[in-house]
Amino acid sequence: MMITNNREEWEWRELTWPDTLTPDQVRNALEQVAASGALGPVVLETRATKAGLRWLIAARPARIENTITVLAAHLAIRAHMPRRVRKPVGHTAELRVSGTDLSLDPARITASIRGLYGALSRLRDGEEVVLQLLLGRRHTPPVRPREPLHAWLKVLAIPPSKPTPASIRKHRDEQHGFSMSVRIGASGVDTARARQMVGDIVGALRVLETSGSRIRAVTGSPVHLNQGALPWRWPLVLTSGQILSFTGWPIGEPPLPLLGGIHPRQLPPPIALLHTDRVIGTASAPGHNEKVGISIRDAAFHTHLLGPTGSAKSTVMLNLITADIHAGRGVLVLDPKGDLADRVLAHVPKNREHDIVVIDPTNAAPVGFNPLRGTLSHASVTADTLLATFESVFSKHWGIRSADIYTAVFNTLAQVDGANLLWIPPLLTNPAFRRKILAGIDDPIGLGGFWAQYDQKTPAQQAEEIGPVLNKLRQLILRPGLRAVLGQSEPTFDLTDLFTNRRIIIVNLNKGLLGADAARLLGTLLIGQLWTRILARQRDGLTHRHIVSIYIDEAADFIAGLPGDLSDALAQARSLGAAFTLANQYLKQFSPAMQAAIETNTRSKIYFGLGGTDASTIAKHTPGLDTQDFLLLPKYHAYANVMQHGQSTGWMSIATSPPPPATGDPAAIYAASHERYGVPAAETEQQIRALIAPTTPDYTDPDDGPIGRTPR
Repeated sequence: MMITNNREEWEWRELTWPDTLTPDQVRNALEQVAASGALGPVVLETRATKAGLRWLIAARPARIENTITVLAAHLAIRAHMPRRVRKPVGHTAELRVSGTDLSLDPARITASIRGLYGALSRLRDGEEVVLQLLLGRRHTPPVRPREPLHAWLKVLAIPPSKPTPASIRKHRDEQHGFSMSVRIGASGVDTARARQMVGDIVGALRVLETSGSRIRAVTGSPVHLNQGALPWRWPLVLTSGQILSFTGWPIGEPPLPLLGGIHPRQLPPPIALLHTDRVIGTASAPGHNEKVGISIRDAAFHTHLLGPTGSAKSTVMLNLITADIHAGRGVLVLDPKGDLADRVLAHVPKNREHDIVVIDPTNAAPVGFNPLRGTLSHASVTADTLLATFESVFSKHWGIRSADIYTAVFNTLAQVDGANLLWIPPLLTNPAFRRKILAGIDDPIGLGGFWAQYDQKTPAQQAEEIGPVLNKLRQLILRPGLRAVLGQSEPTFDLTDLFTNRRIIIVNLNKGLLGADAARLLGTLLIGQLWTRILARQRDGLTHRHIVSIYIDEAADFIAGLPGDLSDALAQARSLGAAFTLANQYLKQFSPAMQAAIETNTRSKIYFGLGGTDASTIAKHTPGLDTQDFLLLPKYHAYANVMQHGQSTGWMSIATSPPPPATGDPAAIYAASHERYGVPAAETEQQIRALIAPTTPDYTDPDDGPIGRTPR
């Protein structure tokens, strides 16, 4: 049989399927291809190895996109350029079909596919089998039923074959068809093994035989299969409904042999991906290995990572943090466990070690921060932020009286230079100290009226009012680590440096050492002060608002203290050049309002394997995925929908990238940071003791002057 040489005439694509197919879906798709003669010849290949299956399609270069479009109108397919070469085969057989009555029964079609995959599942290492279907000239359905030949056969003394049932004949005669060829190839095997494998495949396809048809194999040419060469004379003519099994496509209910279940689905990137240094992983769909990342400009749309402990959230964040550090950006990392903080320090390059600031309350000389520190013009913002922080942390025991007192306290101390949160007890309990503070504040209608009314009360009445307030403050006072950090009135470091000097701030709030409540309080206070610094960027021009990256693990513990609506805060942060990356374990950690805010305002989403409730909830918002996909997602894999060029990519499956190799000495970097910015805890403790010394007698010393700045 003469064969044309078509090695340079095919354009190949690889197909992926998000789900298994039904016989009707495939029949409709092939019927459309058969009816569209302008598409020209088409090659369909199923290639199987021990590792699994891949499906290829080829057409003339000018027709390949149209061919895929026709199929996609009926099938949920995705096509991409093949990432692997078509391995040449060394042994080939071709199918022959006697008769034209192959079964159209959907049950037998799915049974043949199941049998085919069962045969392919027995492949050994290094073996590959190819099922190649070439579709050539199209055939239209007959205009009228064919005349019966029984009378002529009787004249010739030839007994007629058993009539084809009317229902089968009707369906067959209503379908378009193809001149076609089916080839089976094998590589990595000897002749005996190839013969056995071909026999297994033909045996699976013989399920399609009827009383009027037989399927057999004859020897073929490996060169013809490797080239996808078209024959001068087509050996088969079949209708679109008779060739479903010859495609090798995944037809039938899962699980299928070799394929297993369809979950978790492997989704290729829907669009071409942007190259960026901030990589979160690699596309994991068959035939795809593109790096998936979020550029720093797209990071300003904020990112949400959701998944249980051990799912690789921290690894993804570490890779993003490392990229930001190498790019010279300002970075803040809030870690309530301590592991991520240590790993970040191990990945700091030499040229940025001097930018590291580690805040760790367990250190003997911790770096401090003062939530009350700020400019007088932002005093009301500082007070509002602290009020929101305390209300969120102590929400279970928060009432009108606490809110009233804290409002006055924070608005008072925010106007005093050098004030810190440990000044609150003496402000409320020491009249002389209070007079010194208030001497520098000129607000007779507001704060002056509150404190005048407060001073008119008896000590017993004051104690009753401030009891709940001081109870809350004991979380600060009773913990030496918190006192050493928050008791520094003039810390050597300020969060403003994150924006002005692009510092790398690592906040290590190890719950196991600090306690969960203390870590939550300190982290929330820090995020609150960070928010005031973000708002202060409104004074900067747009060109000076370079983007800083803020990473918060277990975000639900810390972001509730942001003042006002979280949706508004995240939207405002984006315009002010603050890119938040928020990670947490499960949705119930957030209130319904916070869930809605994060769903709406974190435009890049990375979801790992989830539990039942979260999987069901998230699946409602992820087209093409369902609950089982999230339940069965393995470790180090995720579904991602990220922003690129200001647009969502759509959902894709990714394998997270391993962390880069460590480059620095974390212990040395940690020590250098505390030597540069830390203050000995004993020194801070001494200042606190002097501040809370026994109550001064209640009289006015003429030499007493105001504490803090006095407005002009």
